[in-house]
Amino acid sequence: MVKTLLLNIVFGCLSMLVSTSFAQEIERFELPEALEEISGLKRIAKNRLVALNDGGNKPNLYVLDFKGKLIKKVKVTDAENKDWEDLAIDDKYLYIGDFGNNENKRKKLIIYRVKIKDVLEKKEVESKKIKFSYEDQTKFPPSKKNFNYDAEGFVCDGDSLMIFTKNNTKPWNGKSSVYRISKSPGTHIARKSNELYVGPDGWWMDAITAADKFNEYIYLSTYNRVIIFKYAEYKFSKLNEVMFKDVSQKESIVVLDKNYIFVADEKHRILGGGYLIKYKLSYD
Repeated sequence: MVKTLLLNIVFGCLSMLVSTSFAQEIERFELPEALEEISGLKRIAKNRLVALNDGGNKPNLYVLDFKGKLIKKVKVTDAENKDWEDLAIDDKYLYIGDFGNNENKRKKLIIYRVKIKDVLEKKEVESKKIKFSYEDQTKFPPSKKNFNYDAEGFVCDGDSLMIFTKNNTKPWNGKSSVYRISKSPGTHIARKSNELYVGPDGWWMDAITAADKFNEYIYLSTYNRVIIFKYAEYKFSKLNEVMFKDVSQKESIVVLDKNYIFVADEKHRILGGGYLIKYKLSYD
């Protein structure tokens, strides 16, 4: 495991030499007031999205159309929104990541699993709990140089969930840790599989705020760009960085296909936001 991890770190650093381009904004839609603190978004059906709010809000999911119009609200039973941060999805289930951990001191991290069919058809859905802890965290909180146990993005990968941490180390080391855990309800240990170097400019520009997977590609977003990796056999090869022309609190991403994505930003009194934005990606 150690040898594999070191090889993956080196592999990730070597793949930093990639092209950079700009995303073209296609459409922008104002999100409903109920989603002012949107922090997770996924495509749940052909023409439907599902979203959630950040921590401290009610344990609700919100089904939207592709113009950001609220179709319905769904309550998740047996769940608490301590710090919901992202959604992941497979063919049958939707996974709710309650793993926000700004102070790096949470010991009870949870992912709630609900049935996609229930979210589409019901107003209340039952949840199953996937409880976990990070294998290498021994102090709560750790020293500032190890402040890398917060997370705002994850994806499904086979029978596992893959979590990407949001770095806040001091001094800043620019890395996101990648952990894998089982998708099955129960109590699990999140095993570290990779480290990805994101950039040198601190959490405002180079911290991972959302993730999505499309075919063999992983899309990670920050407040100012989308980073695209080819992913195979537990290895990441960075292909491109697509910049946004504005910086806002972008904490949600949905990949529609190779060329188009949706991004949602949280409403902020200074940065603005509160929109569902469709972008066309350029690979020039």
